Amino acid sequence: MSQNNFFSMNRSSDMMIDLKSLTPREMDLFCTRTLGQRAGQGTRVAVRLYRKKIEDIDSMADLNKPFRDQLKRACTISALAIKQRSTSDDGTQKLLYQLDDGNTIEGVLIPGPGGRLTLCVSSQVGCASGCGFCLTGSSGLVRNLTVSELVNQVFAAWSIVGDKTISNIVLMGTGEPLSNYEAVRTFIEIATDRNGMGFSPRKVTLSTCGLAPMIEKLADDGVEVSLAVSLNAVTDEMRDTMMPVNKTYPLARLMQAVRYYCDKTGRTVTIEYVLFKGINDSTNDVKLLMELLKDLPCMINILLFNPFPGSSFDRPDEQRAFFFRDTLVNNGYVAVVRNSRGRDIHAACGQLRAASSRD
Repeated sequence: MSQNNFFSMNRSSDMMIDLKSLTPREMDLFCTRTLGQRAGQGTRVAVRLYRKKIEDIDSMADLNKPFRDQLKRACTISALAIKQRSTSDDGTQKLLYQLDDGNTIEGVLIPGPGGRLTLCVSSQVGCASGCGFCLTGSSGLVRNLTVSELVNQVFAAWSIVGDKTISNIVLMGTGEPLSNYEAVRTFIEIATDRNGMGFSPRKVTLSTCGLAPMIEKLADDGVEVSLAVSLNAVTDEMRDTMMPVNKTYPLARLMQAVRYYCDKTGRTVTIEYVLFKGINDSTNDVKLLMELLKDLPCMINILLFNPFPGSSFDRPDEQRAFFFRDTLVNNGYVAVVRNSRGRDIHAACGQLRAASSRD
């Protein structure tokens, strides 16, 4: 929500404002323009909410009582319930979140080396992209998530990790983040603001199926985030069959947008390449991939397809993945084979799903 629309809405309505829908900057403006507080008071609220994780206004004891009373009359602080937790043999946890309207979404907590803990965040209930290798899109798009629903996934995960620290956020759950651009952009600002959640932009990653104009908008708007692009094919004919977005934004248009993003931001982009047995894993495919990515500042994540019931794709053997990686590395590219975590509980890439309250 833009600041103008937000403050216009607030002046013309008695609607309670969810503090978790505001960036620290918006919170400070709200407290000064609407509540009549001096500048900086809203920032103090943001720090107590986002950094200190205080989710009750009365518990923000170092704010004076008249100010707290003002906040309670004008604001609310929402929460998100974890309906179910499943734990994989490898320590990965799949979280089922219950939304207020009865819809559900899934997220994943992924442990890594050196104590790293990554939270996979969803951006929509369902997905309209319809990628054939992803379970999420099989039931279509229900709706976008709100800013507070994005923020609350982090808070809900914080509540169960104990003394561990969530070190990374990846917008790779259910939905296409760039199709919910405004809410996702606001969430990223909250996540990376030093008065917000305080994550480094290098530790927050947005993954897209390839919405070319929105990739360019991300660069033009100066959104501080790491970008990952789900490529998965090296010809339009091949990508058309697995990713319908390619019919609108074919490879040439997508790569134009990615190169624009790299040039505009000076950042490296991550290219995600999921291998499917007998489809995109040949020697010629890796050659075409190198031509497509020539001189692009990128790293390549090679993943093996994670099967789910009803899928028409097969998972190749790991030797094929390491052949792909070695060919890329031997030709000067940075490439790694990513281990799929949580496969035994259907928490790996492409296996998450969202459920409508109508289901």
